[in-house]
Formats: sequence, C-alpha cells, structure tokens
Amino acid sequence: MQAKEIITKKRKGLENSKDELEFLLSGFLKGEIKEYQLSAWLMAVFFQGMTEKELTHWTELMWHSGSTLPREKNVNLSKQFWIDKHSTGGVGDKVSLILVPLVRKVVEKFLGDIDIRIPMISGRGLGHTGGTLDKLESVSGFSTQLETREALDLLKDQGFFMAGQTESIAPADRRIYSLRDVTGTIESIPLIVSSIMSKKLAENLDGILFDVKTGLGAFMEKIEDSKALACGLLAVAKRQGLESVALLSQMDEPLGYKVGNFLEVEECADFLNGKKREPDLEKLVLVSSAWMIHLGSRKKVSCAEAQSMCEEVIARGEAFSIFRKMFESQNGNFQAFEEERDQFRDRYLTWDYLADCSGILSEMHARKLGVLLVELGGGRAVKEDSIDGKVGFEVFKKVGDEVKEGEPLIRVYHRSASEIENIKETLKESIKMVNPSGIPFKKTPILREVLT
Repeated sequence: MQAKEIITKKRKGLENSKDELEFLLSGFLKGEIKEYQLSAWLMAVFFQGMTEKELTHWTELMWHSGSTLPREKNVNLSKQFWIDKHSTGGVGDKVSLILVPLVRKVVEKFLGDIDIRIPMISGRGLGHTGGTLDKLESVSGFSTQLETREALDLLKDQGFFMAGQTESIAPADRRIYSLRDVTGTIESIPLIVSSIMSKKLAENLDGILFDVKTGLGAFMEKIEDSKALACGLLAVAKRQGLESVALLSQMDEPLGYKVGNFLEVEECADFLNGKKREPDLEKLVLVSSAWMIHLGSRKKVSCAEAQSMCEEVIARGEAFSIFRKMFESQNGNFQAFEEERDQFRDRYLTWDYLADCSGILSEMHARKLGVLLVELGGGRAVKEDSIDGKVGFEVFKKVGDEVKEGEPLIRVYHRSASEIENIKETLKESIKMVNPSGIPFKKTPILREVLT
C-alpha cells in the first residue's frame, strides 16, 4: 500500500478499507508517513466524510493506539454498570459536577443492588468553551492526573472518579488533533466522533450519555449539524455494544447563573445545598441524571422514576456531602474553597451591566461572553495558556425575563480597570432586549430532542 493511493481514494469519495486505515495510522505513529500526508487525508475526510464502517474502524484504531481501563477481576460484570457522560461544551456548562454526586446518591439511597459506577475522563477548556478539569482545579489541591491504580481504587471505593486523559489513553488522538487544529479540519463530524469515542472506549464503558449542544454558544450552531454529530456518536457507541442516548440541548445563553471556573463550582455547591437553582440548569441536570440511571440500571428503573428520585435528593440537599467528597478524595481542599468564597470578591474588580431600557431580555450571546472570559484571563486561547479561575460573570437575568430600566443584568469579575471599555463594548454587543409591546418573544427550550 501507498499513502498517496489511500489519500487519492478518499479524495474521490471512495471508502478506505480497514487495512488501509491501519496502514495510514500505524505508519504515521511510527514516522513512516509524514504529517503532510496525513494532513492531506484529513482534508479529504473533511470534504468527503466517512462511511459508518470507515468511522468505526478508524475509531477502533485510535482507541487501540493506547491502553484500556481494566475491569475489576472476580466481579460479576452483569451486576455492575460503568457509564460516563460527554458534553460537546459551551459556556457555563457545569452539569457534570452536579450529575456525578447526584447519581451516586440516588444509587446509594434507592437502588439497593444496582451498582452504577461513573469513571469520568474529562477535558480542559479551549477557546470560548469551559472545561470540567479547570472547574475542578479551581478547588486548590485537586488532582486531575490519576494513575490507573488510583482511578480504579476510587471507582471501587466511592463509585466514581474525575480525571483527565493520561498519556496512555488514545495517544493517536492527541497527535491527530494537533494536526487538525493547524490544518483547518477541526469541524469535521467523523473526525470529531472518532476523537471523542476513542477516548471514551478506552474507559471500558457499558454505557454513555451524550449532551450535544446547539446554538449561539455551541461548537455547532445549526441544529441539523448538532443532530448529525449526535447520530454519529450514537452509531459508533452502539456498534461497540454500549447502551447510549444523546440529548440535544440549547446553548444560546450561558447555562446557569454563573460563568467562570470558581464561580461555577460555587453555583454547583449552592445547587446541591438547597439554595437557588436556575431552571434550565436544573432541567438539564434532571434529564441527564434520569437517563444515566435508566441506562445504568439496565432499564429496570424508568426515566420518570429516576427523575423523581433525583428531585427528592436535590430537595433534601443529600448529594452535597458526595459533592464535597468528590473534591476531597482527590486532594482538593474544600474547606479552603468555602473560606475563599467571600474573600476573593474583595480582591477583584466588579462591573455591573445595567439595562438601558425596560423590556424582555431576548439574547445573551454565549459565544461572545465566552470569548470575553478568555480575554479577561478566565479561559484559554491556546492550550498552553494559564487561567485565572476567579475571573467570571454572575448572571442576574435570563433570556425571556422581564427587565426594568436600570436593573443589573450581569456582573463581571475582572482584574484591571483597563479592561472596562472592552467589557462594556462586548456586553453591549452580546445583550439584546425587545419591547414587550412589540413582536411576541418565545425562548427556545433548553432540551431540544432526545435521540436513542
């Protein structure tokens, strides 16, 4: 085989065989196939796509380029269900931090011998989207880098862990992602699917929940593109025997009341402690948790029953202790986090954006706010950037809310007075109002569709 022929075949829209794909990837990893050759093939995929068979083979090859998390020995696997969640990312998306302790508490309280384990391997924020690992690390001392033995011990002892991708998990994905990043091939659905699934399959899961975002702050703004991505993820998951579901959720405005790593952990703590809960965040948490429990129980528990259990646990604040343990079990100093909640507000500058007229809030552009967060130091433009976890926003009004002139809509926590003009200009571009006496305004619901 020759790389040129494999590239030409894909350029013409023909299907590459499993042997051709293996030749291409193994040759690249060994240095026998050059970066410019693989880049040409990636561009051909970008324009021609992949068949389901190709996508499955390519994903398996990416997955098998590294190690797979071993399952416990001498355990009846039919009694245990490993499930993870993957979100395609957005602004203020903190669902995973609430979902993990909530599901585990429901399992402990209601489900007896149903044993649902959550090995969660997450990523960092890049560009306008936030990352679960960065949120976790806003609690000082928290360790996201776990050796396999540590991860398995946590999974056995408490039923979950929260960690980052290690060097041994799908190493081909890291190298290929770097190439995609510099060759304009990031936005390819089959390449996105293979990147996500190669890492998830390395977790040795029984099931997976996908939260695929759509809208202004999503990686893919159009609902048809988001649906195509969700269908691709489900197709690969099911071909590997995983129980799976995909939620299509709207990401036009920030999710929840707070944006920024420290502030989002704070909101999660308040959510589980019985304090104020933003309706869209609560809806997405409940639906996600219910589906995870439904799949994890091997469908013995209905989604409706699971959601009712989750609502009771939330109302009683019973999952907060597990939320705290989630940090402390991986060396996070949660007491220091609680002490810092009030103290940090005295050390940062704040600026409130006030409504310049009365009406209904019709837009709070999530992507523009995410980009502003990066510019203020609270996110990454490139993966090497350091971040300030306490830079962020508090959102006082949500899309669809009635607003009076002069009311605060959003508060910005920032570090320098020189940033004010940029903050003002961005918020003016990001926030829109409509007059209630004008055209009727209808907010898009947070949950667009459930795909199984």
